[in-house]
Amino acid sequence: MSGEGSYHPSQDQLEIVGAVDDALVELLPLARLHQSAEESADVWTQLDGLGAFAISLGEDAGGSGLGAAEEALIVLALGRRLASPTVLATIGASHAGFEGTRAGASGTPRVAAGYRRGGKVVAVGDPDAAFLLLRETDGAALYPAAAGAELDGRNWVAKLETIDALGEPLARFDAKALLRLRLIDAAALAGVAQAALDMAVEYAQMRKQFGWPIGAFQAVKHHCANMAIGARSARDQVSFAATAIDQGREDAELAVESALLVAGHAAIENAGKNIQIHGGIGFSDEADPHLLVKRAQLLATLAGGLEAATDRLAALPPVH
Repeated sequence: MSGEGSYHPSQDQLEIVGAVDDALVELLPLARLHQSAEESADVWTQLDGLGAFAISLGEDAGGSGLGAAEEALIVLALGRRLASPTVLATIGASHAGFEGTRAGASGTPRVAAGYRRGGKVVAVGDPDAAFLLLRETDGAALYPAAAGAELDGRNWVAKLETIDALGEPLARFDAKALLRLRLIDAAALAGVAQAALDMAVEYAQMRKQFGWPIGAFQAVKHHCANMAIGARSARDQVSFAATAIDQGREDAELAVESALLVAGHAAIENAGKNIQIHGGIGFSDEADPHLLVKRAQLLATLAGGLEAATDRLAALPPVH
């Protein structure tokens, strides 16, 4: 952000993210998800070349040395393109302080995403993943990748697997790293909220009924207006949270947990409204709206769930 007391991106930061976003338009079209839920080797190499997996690592560690603000904005752009959970987990793993996840001669190794709930470990399968970033009730840890049994290969635009046995953790996320991980979650969900708004507005301008674009009808206008408020609130709260981290503010944890809650609700609600605006075709497997609903729900679950974020917010001590 542009300085103490400022909660919005500076022009320099917007230019950095704008260059990355321009590259993502062609690199990550939504249509790709109708063929494969994971990113191809070529896409992975190009994302690696853009520096997506080492945004906040220092230059001495092969990273860009950028702050939470730039990382959040780039992740938000990736969220708009529904970048795979493996992409987001690999970015998040950079905060664990484990050198094995850093780029080597063959590029940055993939890190799969997973969560533990009720004694069961569920992961988003990726056969090329070398590590697993596992969320737990009270934290997160990095493990070696483990083979799993297929749980669901279709319903969530991801291959979900159950894992019976994990090795010892390679690294655990401390409080500071966990905060960055939750900011990444919030930014990705804010990106989904924006993607749903963009898709709904484009369709409302194009689709006609009774000789008029459906966007001219009051009910559709109200939906789009509420979606715009949700997407903007999510983006602004993510920006505020990133600023709080970069400035070392006392309320950084409050801001990040709030961002996760606001962005999670915006993503899920906007994705649902987008389907309503599309009507029957929105439920079709050939169309794109259902992709957003599934991704929003999956990302919120991988983040530990919005109920958990609410509980953590309620348990925070007052900020003076």
